Amino acid sequence: MAKNLILFGAGASFGSDNNGVPPLGMNLFSALCQFNPSTWGSLTQSYTSTFRDDFEKGMLKVATERPHDLPILQKAMSAYFYNFKPFQNNLYLKLANKLKVSNKQIAFSSLNYERFFEISFNSAGHNLCIGAPINSGFELNLPHGCCNLFCESVKAQAGAVSFSGIDVQTNGEIKFVSDTNEFQNRINNDAFPPVMSYFEPQKRSTSGHQFLLSQRLRYQELVNEAEKIIIIGVKIRDHDTHIWDPIKDTNGKLVYCSGSSEENQFDFWTNSYRSNKQNKFINGFWSDKFDDVFEELI
Repeated sequence: MAKNLILFGAGASFGSDNNGVPPLGMNLFSALCQFNPSTWGSLTQSYTSTFRDDFEKGMLKVATERPHDLPILQKAMSAYFYNFKPFQNNLYLKLANKLKVSNKQIAFSSLNYERFFEISFNSAGHNLCIGAPINSGFELNLPHGCCNLFCESVKAQAGAVSFSGIDVQTNGEIKFVSDTNEFQNRINNDAFPPVMSYFEPQKRSTSGHQFLLSQRLRYQELVNEAEKIIIIGVKIRDHDTHIWDPIKDTNGKLVYCSGSSEENQFDFWTNSYRSNKQNKFINGFWSDKFDDVFEELI
């Protein structure tokens, strides 16, 4: 059993290097429009203003008014995130290398769509497992999926079918696609998007629906079992109940690393839901507090 759980959010990836990282939500829409003008860039002004104000609300507006566009936008978003790779100084790679000479008992959970964690830990020679490792390696938990996960049970030619992203769900074998040519072929030719929840308040999905539900249940188990939960760069959003409700209930110590702008929210949330438990705020971004975070590992 892992004694620690580290949960990574968008802020962790954004702060993992000085450049070549995905933008935070406030700048994501503009980046997607530039990356794929024919899909994201073609949304009308009524959508762009909502996206720029709150990305999740923008996705919800599309899901409500243009649900058949969701899978198309999702595939373009997946292609965008797939292109990011860690540089030599990336903090995920630094963590992976440091753990090569450590016997820390850790499981990892990531809410991010890019592949920084996967590439970094594989390049450092670690075995990554979805689900508890049998012998050795680290467990990687993906409650929101990832840009290069695909469900193998149902395929359809892109352009030949149209369906509502929130009303159609597929289930079956899940496959990581790390080869760039194979990934691009799937994005271009398969109507179904990768196994990746839509970036909207309910975090609904089309592909690999049961897999994502099982990953969220596993996340709850990891939180409940952990002596310490370390959170890096995840905004506290009460509507993300699948993430925050287990943390409310667990007796494990909570360590939260973020910029000072999140401290008041953290204090309010912990006073409301974890007032009789151990809570620690590390005031600073992961790039500045890497050693402090690592020292928190049991």
